[in-house]
Amino acid sequence: MKKILLADDEKNFAEVLRSELEEAGYGVTLTRDGVEAVIKALDDKFDMALLDIMMPNLDGINTVRILKKIDPRLPIITFSGVAGSGDMASSIRAGAIRCITKPFSVEQLLSEIKRVLHE
Repeated sequence: MKKILLADDEKNFAEVLRSELEEAGYGVTLTRDGVEAVIKALDDKFDMALLDIMMPNLDGINTVRILKKIDPRLPIITFSGVAGSGDMASSIRAGAIRCITKPFSVEQLLSEIKRVLHE
């Protein structure tokens, strides 16, 4: 089972997304901010990370930078409903392979995940 690290501070959105990803056959570790995501990444190995750009304590862009130092091969997809195109471009420059605008469909996200994980 592929393991996904998911970081998003919007509780309801994150819970629904985790449920959908688990239903699709992924193991999901849910965190509420970038600091918690980094701690989990230090403790465990993940096949992919999904990060909200706008989070408290440590935003998604800086979380991408730190996660890439922990595991340079970790594929990361960022997403945001309020970030401007500058933030989205910054997440790509930081090491994310894709940035998706909220709202997005679960099908769209699953398609991106399968493409990235070569499934």
